Amino acid sequence: MIESDKLRVPADTRSCVKNFKGDIDNFNLLLNKYVEFDKSDDVVKGSLPESKKEEFDKSIQFVMKQRYILEKYKSCGYEVVSYEFKPYDKIVIGLGQESVREVSLTLHWIYGIPFIPGQAIKGVVSNWISSLEDIKNDNNFIKIFGTEDENGKVVFLDSYPKNGKFSIKRDIMNPHYPEYYLQSKAPSDWQNPNPVFFLTVERVIFNINLVYLESGIRDLKIKDKTLEEWMIKAFSWNGIGAKTSIGYGKGELILIGGSK
Repeated sequence: MIESDKLRVPADTRSCVKNFKGDIDNFNLLLNKYVEFDKSDDVVKGSLPESKKEEFDKSIQFVMKQRYILEKYKSCGYEVVSYEFKPYDKIVIGLGQESVREVSLTLHWIYGIPFIPGQAIKGVVSNWISSLEDIKNDNNFIKIFGTEDENGKVVFLDSYPKNGKFSIKRDIMNPHYPEYYLQSKAPSDWQNPNPVFFLTVERVIFNINLVYLESGIRDLKIKDKTLEEWMIKAFSWNGIGAKTSIGYGKGELILIGGSK
């Protein structure tokens, strides 16, 4: 329940929120616009909202719209390959984005649902390959991912929760030595822990779709592996999003369909 007197919003907006009896079903607005402040104008700690809904009707409509776009690609003769990404546990995307809360989550600006930007998927896979192999002069890598002057031949579409099902839960990181991190003082047992709350997406399966703009691109190999083989390894071993070093964002990538 939002306490309207703690919001820093225009008076007319505060009045509407005060008189609103239902739930705010756009999580993007709830997280980024309806932020509660205390009397000293600091964001109320621990006030991060959670989503207890298993399913968002609007997100289902949007996923269906993306399916329509994929069918259009297919009808134009492009090869479309679809996967499901099942995180082993939790995933958090966009944690470091600018936010008055100091932590964030990548949400669709209209529908308010969490998603993985296509550029993030492309970046994770290309960085994983380049960290393991010398690909400076690999023509297949350049053809797939492109360069600053030339677009690649594969389109990485934004990824959305399958059937709109997911849960957004609050998590915590708790630095025990704030003076060590902020003031370069030696770590000591008498320093007060400084808990930081952030949001994760749980119980979710993401649809991931690639569009190949030329025939034969899917079969190209970069250092003896196809793009698909590299993607499976990247999602499993490297993960996507924040805090992957402690297990967040890692998961299984499963092929569910392809067309030629």
